[in-house]
Amino acid sequence: MLPVFTQPFVKLPLRVDVSRLQSEVAALLELDWLIHPSGFPGNLTLPLIAVNGQFNHDLSIAGQMLPTPALLSCPYIRQILAYLEVPLSRTRLMMLHSGAEVSRHYDAGYHWYRRLRIHIPIFTHPDVIFGCAEQERHLGQGELWCFDHKNWHWVQNHSQYTRIHLVIDTKASPDFFASLSKRDGQETEIPFGGQVAKSMSLEPYVFEVLEPEELSRLIVIMVTQLEEQNQLESVRLLEALARKWEHAFVEYQHNGAGESAYRQIIEELVKKIDRSLLGEKEDRAFNTIATMLDKSNGTPVFQRLNDMKLNFN
Repeated sequence: MLPVFTQPFVKLPLRVDVSRLQSEVAALLELDWLIHPSGFPGNLTLPLIAVNGQFNHDLSIAGQMLPTPALLSCPYIRQILAYLEVPLSRTRLMMLHSGAEVSRHYDAGYHWYRRLRIHIPIFTHPDVIFGCAEQERHLGQGELWCFDHKNWHWVQNHSQYTRIHLVIDTKASPDFFASLSKRDGQETEIPFGGQVAKSMSLEPYVFEVLEPEELSRLIVIMVTQLEEQNQLESVRLLEALARKWEHAFVEYQHNGAGESAYRQIIEELVKKIDRSLLGEKEDRAFNTIATMLDKSNGTPVFQRLNDMKLNFN
């Protein structure tokens, strides 16, 4: 289970050495970055930890998370990641050009059901605004932030400068926020300890699906609304799918040998449940189940930064 967000944004009691971090990231601007799979104009990404250590958009179920060549040249970034002492999943640099935006959306897929995100602004400007739920704020350089990514959120770069964040996906524990706060009563700067970095904790690869109790909770969310709409056939179908899932889990649990059986149940859900009948909360539950075995978030498409105008304050 993830930590519970009681507010849209949570500022962690940590900060980084911005100048050193900027220096490492500036050297990576010689590389080709990837166009963000969302297709939002002016939104690029450079994977630092990815499946098999390759430049891709693959999700954790596709294979082992490993450092990419870009991360191997960044000793301070590696030390920041090690300092957090969390299992590291997809970790990327995310660039947003001047005048660009990330449209209003929420992260509802299975990958994000299991993980939260840590943002560390590296290059930014006060006119870069991050919104979540009903709040808007600027995330300052060198600060560490989490936000409720399952809620509606968006980013707008109203400045003339290029924004770059370090973005970390992690399976943090329920006491993640509290455990960080206990390290020190005041904000602590993550130190640089030379070229030899403490070992990072990479998220180990496991074939992982929803356990029956988790899936049942999501099914109940949909069933409650469908009963109110008198969609009894859909209700019976969902309840039958929950029973099928329980039987499959008894046999396979978190084992890749059960992928075909699990996929068959998911495909039946997608084929037979009319999503147009679902409200926002119910559709999120549907999407969490439907994307459970998705292995990629898009095909990698490279973009030469030399062909683009970048401006850093």
